[in-house]
Amino acid sequence: MNLQALTVADLPAIAAVHQDAFPHTVASRLGLQASLRQYESLMSGPYATTGLGAFEHDRLVGFCFVGVRHASDRVFLRRHFGFLIFRLCSRPWLLADAVICRRLGVAVKQLWACRPRLRVLPTAEVVESEPLPLAYGIQYLAVDPLFRGRGVGQDLIAAVESLALHQGFSEIQLSVETNNAPAIGLYLRMGWQKSSPSGEWLGLMSKRLIYK
Repeated sequence: MNLQALTVADLPAIAAVHQDAFPHTVASRLGLQASLRQYESLMSGPYATTGLGAFEHDRLVGFCFVGVRHASDRVFLRRHFGFLIFRLCSRPWLLADAVICRRLGVAVKQLWACRPRLRVLPTAEVVESEPLPLAYGIQYLAVDPLFRGRGVGQDLIAAVESLALHQGFSEIQLSVETNNAPAIGLYLRMGWQKSSPSGEWLGLMSKRLIYK
């Protein structure tokens, strides 16, 4: 297995691995084209995002994207809002799913949060305020189910931690489903810690990076 940077030429393979690794996510249930557009927005957005792929004999078996967390979701929603609404309308049964409805609520909040924020100066001049800083971390990590248990995820995580250090970051974050025990166990073994700003753990994890 070898690790190498991902390019737009890898998008079909990335989308396919996502579909196999996460069949129950919103993007997967909206179809392969939705997953492909999601990662296209991630790779071509205005924020610095790095994709790293694990290849076995030229086959993509896992990948990891690291950069400014959540910013890519906003880009994806703005670019493909009409497409997503069309896909939902063609699959109305998805609207009865509690997870889908919750994600829709999050999407609306993200679109509202990324609207231009204006402030009034003493001279009554109106200007757009600076965007709030976002955390740096792992945005997506996926491993082909056929290649799980072979250290693919561990190698990808170690590589992006080194990348974050090289880019000058001392901390990295990620979000994981709270019922994903294998992934949580892996992160804990690699020195990650659960973060609970509100008291209830909702899947946020972080790790302080140390220069060696």
